[in-house]
Amino acid sequence: MHKKRRLYIKCIALLMAIHSYAQVETPEALDVQIEEGIALMFQKEHSQSIELLITTETIAKKNEWYEQVFRSTLNIGSNYYLLSDFGEAVLYYLRAYEVAIAHLDSRQEMTVLNNIGILYFQEEDLVQAKDYFFKAYQKAKDIEDEVKVGYYAVNLALVSNKMKAPDSAQSYIEEAFPLLKNEPKVLVQGKMAQSEMYLLKKQYAKSEAIALNLLQKFQDISQVENKVFILFVLAKINEEQNRLDKALHYVIEARYTQVGIENRSEIYGYLSNLYGKMGMLEKALVYKDSVIMASDSLTTTRNRKLFETEKVKFQIQNYQHELSESKEILKQERRFFYSIIGITVLSMGFILWVFRSNSIKHRQRKTIVELELAKEKSDYLLIQKQLREQETLALLEQERFKNELEVKNRKLTAKALSLSSKNDLIEEVVQSLSQNTLISENPELKQHIRELKKHLKTDTQWDSFFTHFEEINQGFLDRLRRKHEKLTPSDIRYITYLYMNLSNKEIASLLNITPQSCRKRKERLSNKLNIPEDTTFHNYLSMI
Repeated sequence: MHKKRRLYIKCIALLMAIHSYAQVETPEALDVQIEEGIALMFQKEHSQSIELLITTETIAKKNEWYEQVFRSTLNIGSNYYLLSDFGEAVLYYLRAYEVAIAHLDSRQEMTVLNNIGILYFQEEDLVQAKDYFFKAYQKAKDIEDEVKVGYYAVNLALVSNKMKAPDSAQSYIEEAFPLLKNEPKVLVQGKMAQSEMYLLKKQYAKSEAIALNLLQKFQDISQVENKVFILFVLAKINEEQNRLDKALHYVIEARYTQVGIENRSEIYGYLSNLYGKMGMLEKALVYKDSVIMASDSLTTTRNRKLFETEKVKFQIQNYQHELSESKEILKQERRFFYSIIGITVLSMGFILWVFRSNSIKHRQRKTIVELELAKEKSDYLLIQKQLREQETLALLEQERFKNELEVKNRKLTAKALSLSSKNDLIEEVVQSLSQNTLISENPELKQHIRELKKHLKTDTQWDSFFTHFEEINQGFLDRLRRKHEKLTPSDIRYITYLYMNLSNKEIASLLNITPQSCRKRKERLSNKLNIPEDTTFHNYLSMI
């Protein structure tokens, strides 16, 4: 009896909710509810906002109030945009666009086009973003809405900068500024685009002046993203002018300004690059590692955000399902009261019990399927993360081996140059002694001079040098001889110096020849080895 009583209470509550649902069917009342939904969206109560907007959209569709249909659908898409679910956002924006085309005017059309452009801009699909911004821009021109023309021109300038087209960006900025005199927030965005445009055109003084002026205005916490953007512009200006200390100062300031983790990987990557250019390799490597850690943190955060978005979508789907069930129950109740008067309370309770049981089973099956999908997705993300970690470790290990090889080859080069210097010294001493008439008459000293000359002609130290080279670069000489059997020992010695990336001057010193002869010998060997014209000698040797 208690269960039946609860079922009756639920039915009555459901009928009351449906009755109240019908009471708001006026355009003015619907506009009030849409505004409530928008307020909830900005309060980040996305689940409640979407539920309310879906209700207003349904009522508006039923009554063919297309202005309210458009606003409801557009703001549902905006909720999904703020939840970073861009796919769902695009779906609702396109539905709003279809309503605008079929039943409204160009103002609603250009609003949707601009929103879709922003989505593609966030996804870095710049071609699509520019296409939609331009469509919105053309619509604004058609209806002669100057403020909107200026707003969309700024968006086109920003996307043109991203596409490395500063001339196009400049034309849009020059058009926008006179139209935005009474729109300070949009004008600031235009100034940011102008500063970036001058940077791309290498007009550094103009770019820096605008950026420094904007930087003074971006002290409020709500301006964090704009401030980080300007700090990056200032850093790039100074980097391109080889003022690395100042560039580093601005990037570090951007690092401490950025409160979220979205731009952290870019900041750490920039810091690693700058420290590398400044020769501070240890710090460069530390920030290179920080890029990896920041990327992992960002991935984790996005996964968490995606999970929250999926929870909201599930709640909305559940709400839509319950709303649909509510309508269906209302129809069934009406048919029940009109056609089956006289059916007993027991029959009614039995029908409700069957309906409730089926609903529970359906929800259970749906929950099981969703849990299985979530598990498969989690496993897939875990495998992806493990693969990225393995690739990163492999790259780091490869870089370490490469650095060790370069250090050892440099030591070997120093040894070769030292050997060459020693031989040059001995040769000068021998030549000087040979020209001395007193020494030439002394048989014993003449014998010592002959021994020194013999010592210069021996190649035992060179053999030792090649032994060390083969230990460091294992298998290189064997592979070279197998691939080019006609090479002479002299050719192999010369190729060894080239493989060690020695300059013509260093090789000429080692071989006791002129740098010009060294260059000719390199050309002759290049033809002998049939090296393609678009490949350098050193790159060819590195591929052996």
